[in-house]
Amino acid sequence: MKNEYEKVVHTLLCLGMCLIWFSITLLLKTSASYPLLLNNGMLMPVLCTMEFCILVPLYLWYTRRYQAIPLGKLRGSQMLLFGLLLLGLIALQSLYMQQESWTHSQLGQGEAWRRTLAFSVAVVLLAPFFEEIIFRGFLLESLLIWAPEQRFACALLTSLAFAAMHTQYTHPQTLIALIALSLLLCYARMKSGGLKLPVALHMLNNALGVAPALWLSWQH
Repeated sequence: MKNEYEKVVHTLLCLGMCLIWFSITLLLKTSASYPLLLNNGMLMPVLCTMEFCILVPLYLWYTRRYQAIPLGKLRGSQMLLFGLLLLGLIALQSLYMQQESWTHSQLGQGEAWRRTLAFSVAVVLLAPFFEEIIFRGFLLESLLIWAPEQRFACALLTSLAFAAMHTQYTHPQTLIALIALSLLLCYARMKSGGLKLPVALHMLNNALGVAPALWLSWQH
């Protein structure tokens, strides 16, 4: 950035994108249809579709004007390295993680396999895109603008916000796991220079998370 004015404008733009994301979530949560969507296990599919359809076009609009948060390139060597780190992190978390009741309530069983499939598509294919755009994209960038030399501090603040925004989870172990995951994704974004690598890792993480439920639904 050339001057302080440009930094302020760019920061406000990034934070404005985060505010749009939060407003979408808040709008749905305060709507009359929220209890019905929650009880039917369709909250995540509907919410993720709304956020994906709004935030991805806004990000593409942003990239045509700024080069600060590019998609970058997905290199095989980096995907292998960070994929192994992610698997190691998941293996470590398996020692202390507890089942979240919210996740279980949103997954169907037996004849409700369509609900499980819709939930899985939402969290594996849609959520990683807009969550990376918001957290490892706009939020992290708004911090790095002012403290480019304090990359770990910026990543930690981003990760704390990432965990705090997942209000559906109640166990402290889950919040710790979210912070650890976000730190890895922040590092992936800074190391690769773009969002493709953290998006791919986020998809892999979520896919592994819903795989058991998908398998059980398929068996029934």
